[in-house]
Amino acid sequence: MNEEKIVNYMLTKQYIEGKYTCWEFVQDIFRDEYGMELPDYPMGEVQAEFKNKVKSNFNHIKVDKKDAKEGDMIVFSAFANQHAGVMLDNDNFIHLGEKNVMISQLSNIGGNYAIYRAV
Repeated sequence: MNEEKIVNYMLTKQYIEGKYTCWEFVQDIFRDEYGMELPDYPMGEVQAEFKNKVKSNFNHIKVDKKDAKEGDMIVFSAFANQHAGVMLDNDNFIHLGEKNVMISQLSNIGGNYAIYRAV
């Protein structure tokens, strides 16, 4: 994803409780950048099952952190919270934070995540 597209996402997307979440943001990126439609995730379901539901609803392989690359999906699941984003390279990922789009580093987060590559 080029810098212009990243900046565009950062300027035009924001979290709206119950209306636009991290998963819709990931869906937008996959649709816009890779021409892939990801399944909807019903937010009313048990959130701790997010990672399991996501990985069961599209063809993918699990990727080790050292092999992560642009376009891989990162999915977090901790207690009742869930989160998803898209890798920009093997350490940086773009995701929708509580207020706006952010770029974060895997090296700065805990280990309760999985990385998947669509196949």
